[in-house]
Amino acid sequence: MTALNWYKTRWKQLDIPLNPTPSEPMTTAMTPTAKPAPCHNLFCFGTLQIPAVLEAVIGRRLQGARAFLPGYIALHVCGAEYPGLHRAPGRKTPGRLYRDVTPEELDVLDRFEGPLYRRRYQPVSKNNGQRTRAWIYMMAAGRQNQLTKTPWHLDRFMRAKYPRFMRRFVRNRRFLFEPEDS
Repeated sequence: MTALNWYKTRWKQLDIPLNPTPSEPMTTAMTPTAKPAPCHNLFCFGTLQIPAVLEAVIGRRLQGARAFLPGYIALHVCGAEYPGLHRAPGRKTPGRLYRDVTPEELDVLDRFEGPLYRRRYQPVSKNNGQRTRAWIYMMAAGRQNQLTKTPWHLDRFMRAKYPRFMRRFVRNRRFLFEPEDS
């Protein structure tokens, strides 16, 4: 059994529910060689807001715009280089809003994020004040205790942890979240 097959088998054994599809209509993307596919908005507040990280995970670069999530703060996850969200009324978490994320890319991101996070469809605010809805990876139920009280900052991460994170967490674990070849 390959490592990828083992991981997929183990993943199913954890009985992790699939993320529901939002009830709102979605935009569609057209490519010359493909039929229309539903596309999604994705708000990233941690390492996935870095275009190179997102590209390493899903296999293509997306254009993102600055946005923020009201009512939350990004805190360090215990023993990790990445953050999780904690409810904090009156605060806001900066990040990037990506458009035209395909369902297949969301499936890859679900595997990348693992059991620590659950994808939720939430309102976010663009920098111009306009609100929209997007998928966001929030801490899974019962996992809030894995957050520290230390705020997570993108600039500090980029200076001190980014190269190691890309090497250890993204590139060396790619087999865990890459889809199998058909």
